[in-house]
Amino acid sequence: MKYARLRVHHDPDRLHPMHAFEMRHDDIERAALLHWNTVLDETNTMVFRVRGDPEPFRAKLDARAATVAYSLTEAVDGVFYCCVRDRVTEADRGYIDAFARGTLVVVPPVAFEPDGTTTVTLVGTPADIDAAVSELPAGLRATVESVGPYRRRAGSSTPRLTDRQREAVAVAVDCGYYDSPREGTVADVAADLDISPGTAAEHLRKAEETVMGRLVE
Repeated sequence: MKYARLRVHHDPDRLHPMHAFEMRHDDIERAALLHWNTVLDETNTMVFRVRGDPEPFRAKLDARAATVAYSLTEAVDGVFYCCVRDRVTEADRGYIDAFARGTLVVVPPVAFEPDGTTTVTLVGTPADIDAAVSELPAGLRATVESVGPYRRRAGSSTPRLTDRQREAVAVAVDCGYYDSPREGTVADVAADLDISPGTAAEHLRKAEETVMGRLVE
């Protein structure tokens, strides 16, 4: 058994409408699917963690024909949670069918990124993971960000970083970027890894988001 962390790229016509809404709206930064049930009576129930203003999200849910019921929490430090029951749409089926094969299990969270990609972690046999990556439905393609044997212990909260993110964090720790007061800079991390400061900052931001998101889950 192994795991693979994928970044799924969507053709514009295969982008989920709620993902497209989040990308367009200035007051919604990003969303992640934390929990979901199996498809029952043609509905899905899902729990999302969203960074942004809950009011535009509420208005969008009210306007959707697929929404059966929902509940939103108040935003705390810019983050709110949404539990929503939806009628299953063709867009939903496209996401579900993409990884509905053999031994595969989708391990949350599933992150809907501002650039229109989706990051998802799969666990299963090597053959089923390889098939899922190579045989995605038309309009979807995946790049593998990390892969390896699945050794996660029950109850472990160890976050999964890509190799490059882990390398950037290690350099940042060594140069004092996380010291208080701060000694190192993003430029120091970039110089050590021979990448641009913008790329170094992105690696660190993604790693921090993963670690802190896992901590509060």
